[in-house]
Amino acid sequence: MTTTVETAPDDRVLTPRARTVARRGLFWVGVAVICILVVGASLLLTRGGASSGLLLDPASAAPTGAKAVAEVLRGQGVDVILPDGFDEALAESGQPGTTLALYDPSGYLSEERLAALTGTAGDVVLLSPGFRQLQALAPGVRAAGASDPDTPLDAECGGAAGRAGTISPGPTFAFSDDTASGCFPADTDGFALVTLPDGGDTLSLLGPSDLLSNDLVILHGNAALALGLLGGTDRLVWFLPSIADVEATGPPSLGELTPTWLVPVTSLAALTVFVAMFWRGRRFGPLVAEDLPVTVPAGETMEGRSRLYQRTAARTRAVDALRIGAVGRLGNALGLSRHAGVTEVSDAVASALGRNPAEVRGILLDTLPASERDVVALSDALRDLEAAVAAAVDPRPPTSAR
Repeated sequence: MTTTVETAPDDRVLTPRARTVARRGLFWVGVAVICILVVGASLLLTRGGASSGLLLDPASAAPTGAKAVAEVLRGQGVDVILPDGFDEALAESGQPGTTLALYDPSGYLSEERLAALTGTAGDVVLLSPGFRQLQALAPGVRAAGASDPDTPLDAECGGAAGRAGTISPGPTFAFSDDTASGCFPADTDGFALVTLPDGGDTLSLLGPSDLLSNDLVILHGNAALALGLLGGTDRLVWFLPSIADVEATGPPSLGELTPTWLVPVTSLAALTVFVAMFWRGRRFGPLVAEDLPVTVPAGETMEGRSRLYQRTAARTRAVDALRIGAVGRLGNALGLSRHAGVTEVSDAVASALGRNPAEVRGILLDTLPASERDVVALSDALRDLEAAVAAAVDPRPPTSAR
C-alpha cells in the first residue's frame, strides 16, 4: 500500500513577511504622525502666548496675565518686584516707599501671614479679596455681589479713580466703617473700589481685578486706574501666593483626629459584646436526641396535600402526582424495570390490555386538566387502568360472586 503525502508549494509562505506586517501597520503609523504634527503645531503656536498660567501674573503676556501693566509701570520708573515666596515678599515689602499688590484668590495665606505682610508694607492694594482676607484686614467691609456686566462703572470720586473716569464692571464691596470711602458705585449698593486709611498709608480693595489683565486693561479707564493704584511709589511688590506659601504645621496627631465620643462608645460596645458572649456562651449540657411518638396516617397526608393543591388551583401538579404513582405501580405490575419511562410503560399497558396506545398515553401523560372535574375524571381513569392491568396480569381465574 502506497501513501501519498501532499506538500505545500514552495512559494507558499505561512509566516507573514516584514513587508506585509509593515503594510498592515501603515494606517496606525500615519495616525501617529498626524497626532505628533498637531501637537507640535499647537505647542509652536502657543509657545509665546503665555509664560505662566497664573491669573494677573505680571510676567505673563497671556490675555489673563498682567505684563502690559507691569511694563508700563517699569517705563514710568517704578521698580516692579515679583517675589518667589512669602519670605521674599515680606522682606521686599518692608522697604520704605513700597506698594504691595496682593492677589490670592485661593486663600493660600493665613490670617497671621496676611497681617504680617500688610503690616510691613506701605500702601496695600488687595485684588479681589475673599471673605477671609476681608475679615483679617478690613472687618468693616463685606462683599456686595457683582455688578451688571454690561454697564461700566463711573468713578464719582476724585484722585486716581476720578482720573480713570470709567472702569469695567465686576465684584463690589459694601462697608460699615466710617473711615472707609468708596468709588465706582454699582447697582448692588456697593462700590468697586473701597479705600481705608492704614496709619499713614492706604489700604485699597479692588473688586474687578481682571481690569488689570492684558485683554481688559485697554478698555475704558482701566489703565489709568491701574497706574494710579500701583504706581504711587517707586517700588511695587506684586505678590501672587502659591501652594508653597501655605504654612506647614505638621499633620494632626491621632488624639486630635479622634472625636470625643469615640472612646466611650467603643468601650460600651466592647462591654456589651462581652456580656452577650458570656450570656450566650453558657453550656446547658449536650443535646439529647429523642424520637417523638408521632404517627401521621397516610390518608391525612393525602387529604392535606389535596386541599393545598385545590386552594392554589394547582391542577397540573395534582395530576402529575397521581400519574407518577400510577406509572410506578403499573410498571411493577407489568414486570418492567424501575427505570422504565412513561412511554415504555404506556406501550406495555396498551399491549397488555389491547387498547389504543394513544388513549393510554393520554391518560398517563398527554391530557391536561382544565377544571377540577377533569382532575377527578383523570383520577378515576388512572384507577380503572390500574385495575384493568391488575386483572390482565393475574393468572388466577376470576371468582364468581355467590
